[in-house]
Amino acid sequence: MPTFPPDAPVLVRPFTARRDGESAVLGDDARQVYLSVPADGLDLLEWLADGVPPAEAVRRYERRHGETPDLDGFLQVLAEEGFVAPAGGELPADPTERPRRAWNLDGLSPAAAARFFSRPVAIAAGLVVAVAAGLAVTDPGVLPGASSLAFHDHFWAYLLAVMSIATVGVGVHELAHVVAARAAGVSARISVGNQMYAMVAQTDMSGIWLAPKRQRYTALLAGMYVDVLSAAVLVIVLRADRAGLLTLAGPVRTVLAALLFTYFIRLLWQAFVFLRTDLYYVFATALGTPSLMADTGTYLRNLVRRVLRRPLVDQSGVGTRELRLIRVFSVVYVLGRALALGVLVTATIPLILFYGERVIAFFTGAPLTGSFTWADVLAFAALTFLFDLGGLVLWVRQLWRSRKARALAPHRVLVE
Repeated sequence: MPTFPPDAPVLVRPFTARRDGESAVLGDDARQVYLSVPADGLDLLEWLADGVPPAEAVRRYERRHGETPDLDGFLQVLAEEGFVAPAGGELPADPTERPRRAWNLDGLSPAAAARFFSRPVAIAAGLVVAVAAGLAVTDPGVLPGASSLAFHDHFWAYLLAVMSIATVGVGVHELAHVVAARAAGVSARISVGNQMYAMVAQTDMSGIWLAPKRQRYTALLAGMYVDVLSAAVLVIVLRADRAGLLTLAGPVRTVLAALLFTYFIRLLWQAFVFLRTDLYYVFATALGTPSLMADTGTYLRNLVRRVLRRPLVDQSGVGTRELRLIRVFSVVYVLGRALALGVLVTATIPLILFYGERVIAFFTGAPLTGSFTWADVLAFAALTFLFDLGGLVLWVRQLWRSRKARALAPHRVLVE
């Protein structure tokens, strides 16, 4: 561990910061590193950045806040993240080459991006959603159920059509996050990851924590905004078909109904605030607790460690208000993840078994409803191995990496 002499100035990397209630967010845009710290800790860092020695920074803190800070512990945390170094030490250099970012829109100006979320656009979208909601209330039959994904004929063709269009929809969802982040002047990128056992696309826009709350909410809700609008358009089209205003071919109607149900699934998934979904980040922003998930995970592990009489991870830096929120959220965290596993058992696995039985019937010659061909078998295999098995593999890999990281740093709160 580096040592910080009390009378020697501390090296501080250039940083940006935003205070938000009892906490503050530090940002190193060059390295794309962001860190949540207590708001009064930002006072210390700003003094140190101005060349004030640690001993004098402590005296200033005592005069302003009436207590003595654990400056050495605070500096150790900042040093581990590359924000500070002792006099005579070295700070991390700026990356000579920024990593190539797939699917970014860094060339889009904030002013141009903001037009996509202007008031006229929002009003027009709201009218479309209101019309769709009215049609769904007057004719609930327009809303498809889970059976819309159980294709009895031409499975491979329907699967290809629905998955292709749904994948485009996912891309548009994430692209909306990127555009909204650009409207706040923040760089963002899209990648593939997982939420528990589900393979998902996700947008890294860590710098949004430095933006004003209104822009943060816009960026976090942009994907759901697009999903709700897309679902509303599908409801209107399907209702127009039921009313005879449109004449859709049977296969088109089947694909649109299945596609609409996938939007329902995605919107429901976003409500799972016990995962790092869009609504979780909205929730954390509203409460002013950017590290809520990591702190809750540590709190629950400490409960287990206490029972096993093992050393606890230090959470003394967590404020009283935030600790109360963590205790409440821990219940949501545990019950929610149990619910997600329940969905896996009661919905995902039964759907896989439905098609698995058809694969077995295909090879054994057992009777089945509809038709099932080699193309259907291959489509089922691709769906199962690419999405379901792929998500499980990513989840197991994430758990393994988290376990190794905790073993290397057993007394730190790790953001996973």
